[in-house]
Amino acid sequence: MGGRPVLSWILDRVLQATEPSRLVVVTNHRFAQDFRDWAEKTPAPVPIEVIDDGTDSNETRLGAIGDMALAVEKMGPSEEPILVIGGDNLLDFDLRPHLNQFDPKRGPMLFVRTLEGVVPPGRYSEICLDEKDQVTSCREKPSDPKSPLSALCVYAFSATLGADLAAYCAQTEEQDAPGWFLVWLTSQRTIFATRVSGSYYDIGSLETFNAARSAFEGRTPLKP
Repeated sequence: MGGRPVLSWILDRVLQATEPSRLVVVTNHRFAQDFRDWAEKTPAPVPIEVIDDGTDSNETRLGAIGDMALAVEKMGPSEEPILVIGGDNLLDFDLRPHLNQFDPKRGPMLFVRTLEGVVPPGRYSEICLDEKDQVTSCREKPSDPKSPLSALCVYAFSATLGADLAAYCAQTEEQDAPGWFLVWLTSQRTIFATRVSGSYYDIGSLETFNAARSAFEGRTPLKP
């Protein structure tokens, strides 16, 4: 996008908003070397760690939840909060005002957007909030959507993420779409949300890919 990898644009936004103690990327085995090459030539305040999940096909893939669990396990025990961003999610908004709202002592925080028009069934995650932006309900791509709010693949978690993922994975084999983890987590912990108004591209189709490419054409890298 704009002559740069999507991950470089994501990293720009992260470094604009935070001073990370670690930067971790999880990938499958097929593209692990490509990500290592990218990490080695990408300037960052701390080394970019690339975790190879060892899989090389759709049949053996760990899924997004499985990769999150692997990353947290490899990172080891920590009391620091964790910001998770999907690698195919191109962000065109400032993370700072949202992360300023995050209090790890209160619980995890989801980034949510308002979908325009009639929400199509079975396509988006669904989030319902109360007047304090606490999550009251979370459904993964419901067939009967009732709320226009949907979660982005951008989450701020407390240090309990590792234990929560371990508990979730022990109970179910559904480890692909992260929305299923959010559905479960909503029943276990108090979760809040921050509302995003900026542009966001979930690059899962040619249509979205072309829209993102058009939006980022001629852009210059952000400065932290």
